[in-house]
Amino acid sequence: MVFLNLSSVFEQKSVNEQVITVISGTNRSGNLSILVSRAVVELLTAQGIETKLLDLQTLPEDFAFKNEVYSNSSAKLKRIIPSYIGKADRFVFVIPEYNGSFPGVCKAFIDAVKPDRFRSKKACIVGISSGRAGNLRGADHLTGILNYLNVAVFPKHVNITHVDGQVDESGRINSASTQELLERSLKSFVDF
Repeated sequence: MVFLNLSSVFEQKSVNEQVITVISGTNRSGNLSILVSRAVVELLTAQGIETKLLDLQTLPEDFAFKNEVYSNSSAKLKRIIPSYIGKADRFVFVIPEYNGSFPGVCKAFIDAVKPDRFRSKKACIVGISSGRAGNLRGADHLTGILNYLNVAVFPKHVNITHVDGQVDESGRINSASTQELLERSLKSFVDF
């Protein structure tokens, strides 16, 4: 009979020992996702949490065909995946609404990473849109994918509506209520 040592399975790092990767979920230039992602990094860093920002604009152009899953990753992707995905305990996905969902580049990136790198980690989803729904559908689609990968998704998605009117020229969130929502939600996510 084989007995498992479950104590190591259920050990959790303290909040300050955790590493959170914030993923700016689009590769379009001039996007607002990167600005919201930077605000998230700032808020998490202020809580004393080691936080990294992965901007999907920096992915190699051929990542969808040269990656871990196909066992032929480019040198750049070989540096990105272990550092931003492998070493992370949690993720915050900042996803804009594209065609009623989230950007295909974000799904393609998830598909380029071996599933066990995501398994048993946690994620928070921040949906943004220029409309009034804050990418509700896209957040639901991404939740289904992450659940399939055995990622525990924080149940209270952050949905930022009319995002183009909530970011100023310097790239800072200028809405007190949105800033407060992000702060409160991220604090809850860290405790999740």
